[in-house]
Amino acid sequence: MTRRTILVAIACAGLLATSPATAAPKSGERVTVTSCPFPGVTARCLMIRGADGTIYNITGASPRPRFGQRMIRLRGTVSDKFSICGQGIVLDRIRWTRTRLRCPN
Repeated sequence: MTRRTILVAIACAGLLATSPATAAPKSGERVTVTSCPFPGVTARCLMIRGADGTIYNITGASPRPRFGQRMIRLRGTVSDKFSICGQGIVLDRIRWTRTRLRCPN
């Protein structure tokens, strides 16, 4: 390794060490997500991914949004409930509206 490569590696490590970590939302906290819903790994499960990459379990949404068509804007309350889906942060009190943005295929 050259000296320059080592210096670049140290600088990158320093930037990573000082970058703020995104904290998981706490139970009771309201979250807003605009994204495309997608099916979960278990049948009947419905998920949505936040801008920071967090996956939310929106299986309890009623009516259920369809996936693969348009993005939705969703608000929900973070819950500490267990879900048979086994993935995502479970949301309660879900309200959503369809946007004009199309979901990527």
